Amino acid sequence: MTQDLLPRRIVVGLSGSLESFTALHRAVAEARRCGAEVLAVLAVAPPLHAADQIPLEVESAERQLTDLLESAFGSGGPEGVPFAATAVLGSPGLALTQIADRQGDLLIVGAPRRRLRFPGSSTARHCAARATCPVLVVPLPFVPAVPADPQISAAR
Repeated sequence: MTQDLLPRRIVVGLSGSLESFTALHRAVAEARRCGAEVLAVLAVAPPLHAADQIPLEVESAERQLTDLLESAFGSGGPEGVPFAATAVLGSPGLALTQIADRQGDLLIVGAPRRRLRFPGSSTARHCAARATCPVLVVPLPFVPAVPADPQISAAR
């Protein structure tokens, strides 16, 4: 792949779900591989009818983002990767597609847990349908089912 085709910025959606943490770590791995910067985005739906609550919602989202990043990386960010994070008010799918709008962007989101490819109105479906940049939908790693009692299955 030529240098022109590699992403320069990787935008990744973060929500606190296992899927979003998987996407975050994949974004960091991709950034290391191709020398891109990572922008983690936490989008929180704004309050419906209380404009005076917006500053409190933004402050709360920023605290939540700090906690999520600490859960993902510990006290420091990912080493060796230019990394930034932002919390915004808005629908996650819409916010991510508006932020990942540059040439050279790659948008990474976690796949929904349902077995169908893009069910309902998931963030992944919205991003795949409306983003102007490439979108990588990252599934959870496959973990084989473990029997409840290993002795029972070994006896069979």
